[in-house]
Amino acid sequence: MTRLFIYGTLLPGLRLQAEMQGARFVDTAQVPGRLVDVGRFPGLLAGAGAVTGEVYEVDDAHLARLDGVEGMVRGDREASQYWREAVTVLSGTLQGQSVQTYVYNRPVDGYTPIAHGDYRRYIREVGRES
Repeated sequence: MTRLFIYGTLLPGLRLQAEMQGARFVDTAQVPGRLVDVGRFPGLLAGAGAVTGEVYEVDDAHLARLDGVEGMVRGDREASQYWREAVTVLSGTLQGQSVQTYVYNRPVDGYTPIAHGDYRRYIREVGRES
């Protein structure tokens, strides 16, 4: 089982929530980084700040499916829209532990920063459906 931090449209109540069916919720959490609005979804980037989301346990088959959803091409970072990598949890019961997450892997020039790092809050603020 892999612990996976999600922060965008995979979250419950959002557009791609069905992709998380069968995953086991572990806890809410924050990880280091910053968010940008890259269109119909957010992108997590390395940097100062904290990103809010949730941690789930997923098996290898589920993780492989999510890699496809996220446009990750295993073994080819350059071809991947998102790249899965380890981050350290900043808060919650998992604080200090390593989890996997999808980091945006394309240029972000011209995209809107999500300064507070919370995608759910952001879509409420801008009145966007997810």
